[in-house]
Amino acid sequence: MDAIFIIGEKFRPEYFTLFKEILEDPGEHPEVRSALALMLGKLGRTLRNNDEVLRLLSRHAHDENITVKNYSIQALGLLGREEAAETLIEALEDEDNIVFSSAAEALGELGHPAAPPLVRLLDEGADDAKCVAAWKLGEMRYVDAIPKLVEVIQQDSNTEVMALSIWALGEIGMGPNEVLDILNWAREHQAPEVHQRASMAIKKIARHSN
Repeated sequence: MDAIFIIGEKFRPEYFTLFKEILEDPGEHPEVRSALALMLGKLGRTLRNNDEVLRLLSRHAHDENITVKNYSIQALGLLGREEAAETLIEALEDEDNIVFSSAAEALGELGHPAAPPLVRLLDEGADDAKCVAAWKLGEMRYVDAIPKLVEVIQQDSNTEVMALSIWALGEIGMGPNEVLDILNWAREHQAPEVHQRASMAIKKIARHSN
């Protein structure tokens, strides 16, 4: 693995074919394959065959080996391509908690290219995935998510999803009057995590406004 990272520091495009063969060889040690996947994610933005890197890592985000799968998911986040977002969102459905966590972190690494799929996830995802979506949209301070976050707070019955959507509004720190209206409504909610988050979000927005 150390040798792989040393080679990565002196990477030349002609190495890609060899790296691809090693990553796709199920007989190779999983840690070697994983290291290659992660390195390709780090180097991918500088490679001309970036599309091929994207396709390669996307395939191995479904690898039978959990370690290779996990590092391929992390590498997709490092690649920074909007097209990786759907694969990462699919990975949020994985039963393995480590894979789920890697997918969540990779979506954060992907940044704003992941935002539109995350907004859709607030509509379509399971509760855990909705929580990740709200969390990441808040971290990005993605203003266009405000209407959907307000809708989730009004309509979703899961208090954790509500609480994280409220937190996201506080992180975004701006919005129309309906944002303060929904936060004032949530401040009276019976669930402690909801009304506490609402009070904190109102204070944050007030600080942003002053």
